[in-house]
Amino acid sequence: MTMQIKRIDDICSNCKLCVRECVAGVWRIVEGKPEPTDPDLCNRCSHCVAVCPMDAILHSGLDAGQIMKVNKKSLQPQIYRDIVLSRRSIRQYEDMPVPRAMIEQIIDLARHSPTASNDQNVGYIVVTERELIRQTAGSIFGFADRLYGKLQSWPGKLFMRATGLSNNRYVRRMDYARELAAGGRDIILHNAPVLLLVHGPAKGPFVCDNCSIAAANIINYAHALGLGTCFIGFMTLALRFSKSLRGKMNVPKNRKVYASLVMGYPAYVHASTASRKKGDVTWI
Repeated sequence: MTMQIKRIDDICSNCKLCVRECVAGVWRIVEGKPEPTDPDLCNRCSHCVAVCPMDAILHSGLDAGQIMKVNKKSLQPQIYRDIVLSRRSIRQYEDMPVPRAMIEQIIDLARHSPTASNDQNVGYIVVTERELIRQTAGSIFGFADRLYGKLQSWPGKLFMRATGLSNNRYVRRMDYARELAAGGRDIILHNAPVLLLVHGPAKGPFVCDNCSIAAANIINYAHALGLGTCFIGFMTLALRFSKSLRGKMNVPKNRKVYASLVMGYPAYVHASTASRKKGDVTWI
């Protein structure tokens, strides 16, 4: 069915904001008035509807029920600043599940994250099966542990010295990591009750950017809801090389995980913000 876009002439103020806002070239000025000249070009970004001050646009390709007026009074920059500054990567969690409704609430917000050309090609895999999370963490650490063991041989130590790997922070603290793991500590997925994988097409422009933006919105909104999160780069790396792990995580064919997060209720709170080095900024 062909997409239908219509301007309601009776209430249109002829402000032409729809034309100024449309980057797809759908809206053009015809005989002094804005008109949707080629609806098939529309990428459903919703901007024409969002910018119209008179609600004078009907668009069959959009869900009108999702479109609401912006409450500018609720946009408090200091609140958002406090959220970003106070958010921490959480690696200690309460042993309690996160309600499914809360996870759905977070993902529902994340789907509004911007995507290149409004492709909306970001997907989510939510793992709450604790045994699967435990086994996954164990297998990833087990691989790292076996690799570290090989590096302790004479040829391995020679290789580390030659490549500078002996100065790698992960290698240097592996003995301590072994102690923690022996004591029952999960240093990969941190005994979190939720593992969230953000995925997109394996090939295509800007897919990693799309997933990263969504992941950033997830961690900030989760923090505002009282949850903690942590990016798990080792999980993303393992999924890149392990076909078996991708199968266990039900990663769809021709899709790739670009960000992995754990989530749960923090075991304790951070009373203060953290120190960060100054940004590397070039003004031109």
